[in-house]
Amino acid sequence: MARPRNFDEEDVLRKAMALFWSKGYESTSLAELLQTTGLSKSSLYETFGSKRELFLRAFQLYKKDRMDGLTEGLSHPDAYLALTNAFKTVLDGKGSQMGCMTANEAIELAPHDPKLQEMVESDFYNIEEVFRQTIERGKENGSLRAGLDARKIARFLTVSLQGINVMIRAQAKREVLEDFISVVLEKLNERE
Repeated sequence: MARPRNFDEEDVLRKAMALFWSKGYESTSLAELLQTTGLSKSSLYETFGSKRELFLRAFQLYKKDRMDGLTEGLSHPDAYLALTNAFKTVLDGKGSQMGCMTANEAIELAPHDPKLQEMVESDFYNIEEVFRQTIERGKENGSLRAGLDARKIARFLTVSLQGINVMIRAQAKREVLEDFISVVLEKLNERE
């Protein structure tokens, strides 16, 4: 008979997520995971199967949290204002000094891990899609110009967002990031 769990699984996932986000998968030791999460080795393996499985579940949680936040941030009726706020939140949001966990893992693991590559690609696509929907809404309600190619601009915004996140992780100066964001946002206001 299995013993009942004496820990909150979501709390463990959030602690593991913060550690992986901060240090990366490869640099996070099993000892650090156990210390940070409060799990015993047997609890980790019984509940999550392996360090990798714990990482994958923590990464899924990160993607969900980030997408929920991005979707909420982009819900403002004025699409230009929504996009402006989304980009500015990147500089000041939760975990902003660590960049984006997806971008971090795209660099660290995706090139040699097909499962991670698939997860990263799907996350980038989901970001692109929420940007596309925001742009379409803006075109419809007049908060963005009608002639924008929503798909191409959404891809531009997605790549820009990830570039900003990498620069944040590299500890670029805030003024550099603010200048970059202002140029990205100018693209939305260009006249045809």
